[in-house]
Amino acid sequence: MKIKKKIIISSIILILPASYLFIKYLLPLNLNALPESSIIYDVNWVQIWEIPYEEKIRRKNIKYDQIPEFYRKALVILEDKSFYTNNWVDLKWLVRSTIINLKSGQIVQGGSTISSQLIRNNLWLNEKRNLWKKIQEFILAIRLNWKYSKTEILEKYVNQVYFWYLNYGLESAANYYFWKSPENLTKAELITLLSIPKNPKLYNPYKNKQAFKTRFLIITETLEKNNLINKNELNLIKNEQLKLNKEHRDKLPYIRDFIAKKWIRENKIETTIDYNLTKKIEELWDNSVYELSWKNVWDYGILVLDRKSSELKVMIWGINYYKQNWQVNSTLALRQPGSTIKPFNYLLAFANFGIKPTDTILDLPVNYSTDKWYSYEPKNYSTKYTGEVSLSDALAQSINIPAVKLLEKVWVWNLLNFLKKLWITSLTQDENFYGLALTLGVWEMSLYELTQAYNIFANDGKLCLTKFLKNTPLKCEEIIDKKYTDDINYILSNRYFKLAGYPINSALDFADKKVFVKTGTSRNYRDNWTIWYTDNYIIWVWVGNKDASNMKWVSGATGAWEIFSKIVNFLEKDSSSINSINLTKNTKDYLEITNPLDNEKYKINEFTPLDTQKIKLEFSTNIAYDSYFWTLDNKKISSQFINLTNWKRILKINLERNWEIIKESNVSFEVVE
Repeated sequence: MKIKKKIIISSIILILPASYLFIKYLLPLNLNALPESSIIYDVNWVQIWEIPYEEKIRRKNIKYDQIPEFYRKALVILEDKSFYTNNWVDLKWLVRSTIINLKSGQIVQGGSTISSQLIRNNLWLNEKRNLWKKIQEFILAIRLNWKYSKTEILEKYVNQVYFWYLNYGLESAANYYFWKSPENLTKAELITLLSIPKNPKLYNPYKNKQAFKTRFLIITETLEKNNLINKNELNLIKNEQLKLNKEHRDKLPYIRDFIAKKWIRENKIETTIDYNLTKKIEELWDNSVYELSWKNVWDYGILVLDRKSSELKVMIWGINYYKQNWQVNSTLALRQPGSTIKPFNYLLAFANFGIKPTDTILDLPVNYSTDKWYSYEPKNYSTKYTGEVSLSDALAQSINIPAVKLLEKVWVWNLLNFLKKLWITSLTQDENFYGLALTLGVWEMSLYELTQAYNIFANDGKLCLTKFLKNTPLKCEEIIDKKYTDDINYILSNRYFKLAGYPINSALDFADKKVFVKTGTSRNYRDNWTIWYTDNYIIWVWVGNKDASNMKWVSGATGAWEIFSKIVNFLEKDSSSINSINLTKNTKDYLEITNPLDNEKYKINEFTPLDTQKIKLEFSTNIAYDSYFWTLDNKKISSQFINLTNWKRILKINLERNWEIIKESNVSFEVVE
């Protein structure tokens, strides 16, 4: 017996040091941090959205000094009072939990410390507990405290604790429940986040409000008993109205979707998007789009690029991203660009065919036979013909027939290849498919790729790919000589050339700014586009409807342009005039209808269909306004054209600013047979 005792004692003497050395130095302990979410930031480091890892884990790592001191102290009081003095476990809790577990025959309660919880959360997250795992947890907790400092252990714990709704770690929980960073949370909000992890489902503050409130009050009183808060703070915390984030919608959902699907490469995604600028333009547009609702205009898409760097600053999909079936990116969707294709046709003619802006062309009816022996007869939007017209005037006034006749000289395949060279990839058919109508933009492409193509006008003949990730290099390619893009820029930014299509001091007339403008409207009025660029920005706007329903007589001059002046004046507040042309009548405010004239008589042509006999409504003013509308015989009309109908008519124009009528003018005219 004595020999056996000696053997046992000797074994213990050998085993204990060996176990000590094994646990302290050799026992494997690989704490694998949970994967982090991908965070999308704007150019100023505003967090746009947190994209969960594989849609399972929402987590963002923070350092120890980013954890609020109040939260750290409260966590120790609630979870492990002896955290800073114990080496692995709290022996009192261990003895108590062991007795309870032995009586029940299963793991009912654990002597859990912050260390043992960290082991469990890291190695057996969401797995069922058993006695063997509890033993491993005990041993590994010892190893953990020998390997890491208390500061490191607490930091790791706070970054892995579970808060429900895929949220792991304090940073993501703070963003999800309060849309704040931890350092900005109030004590009541921090106590909310201390209440949830014990049983996230039971203490869900959204669905189990009473259970959560009970838990919240218990924790608050516990912290007061442990002198972390005083009586006055206790009452303030109990009475604070918690403002839980209820929508859980990201700041810019369209940017998240645009970036996330193709460009996630790391946890931090730095974009060129400007969040504050986006929200301001959303505000400007939301206040304007409802003014167009009577024309059946319900949606829009906007792109804003920095002209010098080609960085994407604003991408807005539409008016209601979260409406069912509306989550379609209007800036990437394929739509008919209308007359916005014409400048490329003219540019090609000037650069490759020796044609000059001062050359003339006949604006008269024409009929073409297609390769399938169909008849193609282009029409002017105004339904009028101007006869001989210079190419500069034809482009500035966006007249259709001269553009088609010019493409006949340029050849369709030349324009098609040129557009493809400008990274317009939506045009996948051959020249016979598109025909001469290609210059009128009747085939679909996206706002995004067309914005990129217009870069050659804004960048002196260079094509610069749109940049939306902050740290990627800008890629540019010389496409065409600057002198030819200068011709197009002069025509489409010169105030004098635009007057035939747009009244003085209308939204597309800028006396004090040099602004390049081109508009376009698709067939059946389903899409209305306008592109502008100023000294500093390139701006594209599309208006229409996601269901492709027709708008009511919306043109380049009556659709997207109604927001443009607000955007330009906001972006270019300090711009001064560059060779501006003073065309105002005098310094006194005036508003006059220039077509039809007062007391003018129109005669109906009995040999021409009535639906082709229309009067185009035009006016001139030097008054600054936001929008306007016409009334005919005291009834509001939605078109710039009116049919010829027998009778004496009263026509009135009304100017609005800040949704109030500021000026009106009227004329009378007569229609006879």
